[in-house]
Amino acid sequence: MTAVANHTVEHSSPASSPEVLIERARSFRDHLLAEQDSTDARGTYSPETHELFKEAGFYRTLLPQRFGGLEYDVTSFVRMIIEIARGCPGSGWCLCLASGHGLQIGGLFDEKAQAEAIGPGGDFAAPMRGVPMGTATLQDDGRWSVDGTWDYCSGSPYSTHAILAVRLIEGGEKTGQGLALVPRNGWILQDDWKERAFGMRGSGSNSITVTGTAVPEENVVRGSLLQFRGGLKTPGYELHGNPMYAGHPMGYLQLEITSVLVGCAWAALDEYERILRTKKTMGPNPLPRFTSPDFQRYWGVAAGKIRAAEDILVKMSQHYSELCASSVQDGGEFEPEDLMNINASTHHAVNLAWEAVELLFRTSGTSEGGRNGSRMQRYYRDMSTARTNVGLQWETFAQMFAQEHFDLSPAPLA
Repeated sequence: MTAVANHTVEHSSPASSPEVLIERARSFRDHLLAEQDSTDARGTYSPETHELFKEAGFYRTLLPQRFGGLEYDVTSFVRMIIEIARGCPGSGWCLCLASGHGLQIGGLFDEKAQAEAIGPGGDFAAPMRGVPMGTATLQDDGRWSVDGTWDYCSGSPYSTHAILAVRLIEGGEKTGQGLALVPRNGWILQDDWKERAFGMRGSGSNSITVTGTAVPEENVVRGSLLQFRGGLKTPGYELHGNPMYAGHPMGYLQLEITSVLVGCAWAALDEYERILRTKKTMGPNPLPRFTSPDFQRYWGVAAGKIRAAEDILVKMSQHYSELCASSVQDGGEFEPEDLMNINASTHHAVNLAWEAVELLFRTSGTSEGGRNGSRMQRYYRDMSTARTNVGLQWETFAQMFAQEHFDLSPAPLA
């Protein structure tokens, strides 16, 4: 039992079920709300909150049971993240983009790499940057020397490792792309996020620098993370017998971001309700805003859009699990159009969440939405910043989706 923000949370033992895990995330809401300002100022959530998240089991959600993880499904993970982001979107982003890659360590790397990185107690978290901003050079002793600086490594402040896209160099020649698993003592966290961020200031999206860190052969896997066709091998399924560890990353990564933004939209609706219950309408006969037909309409439109966005997200997370199971039967193959359909659908979930937040921000009034330091302004900034992410440019992606459908060979993402 741990006291958090004037209430007590039961999380002294591993979550016995996904629903227990999600309820634990929900119970942190008041604590996260109270820490929003300090989280933004710090650039990530507090060390105390990190320890509470560890104790609650959040980092272990997708890690294999074999190495101390909970091995819950992707739908449970996104629902947990929604609840954390509803308390603080920046904290939700930071936690999601660190804990969510338990799926990739469990799927893309072999047993030796997993055992070394995760250990027996499920102590693993890592940002994953899919754009190759550095190199891994094969040395004479069979180890890889990793060099480079990777920006936007969300979730890095409390991570134990980093999963970084690299250009492979062997015998002095570039031989392709890969992913390098680098332990925390092999990289430097740059303090370059909170000062330049418009929104999502608490997301811990710092750059990290690696300078000649040597990692063993098993810590580098060959292939590109950001392709819908083909993809990386997934030895994790053979090791753990769970189809989600055979999953294609491009069917999963969009689910992470969407879960945070759905949580952000719910947070904005919570704040809007507070405003409606405490503020009055203008005019000679002011009334509580929640009694006004106009404000009732705004609330109802936004609530419907957010619920629809969450329904899309949950359905697509379930669909991803179905594709993983089918791929096992089909020899590990994924149809690119099936994967792209997840992205296309969740793009519109994000659009619905954005439309809701924009409406709530616009109608909340200058004294609320327009005031520096207000929660409504924070949610608007957080959502606006997230929508600049290259993975959320739905018009561009829609063209790629159509090209795939009509067999016109869409251009690669990276």
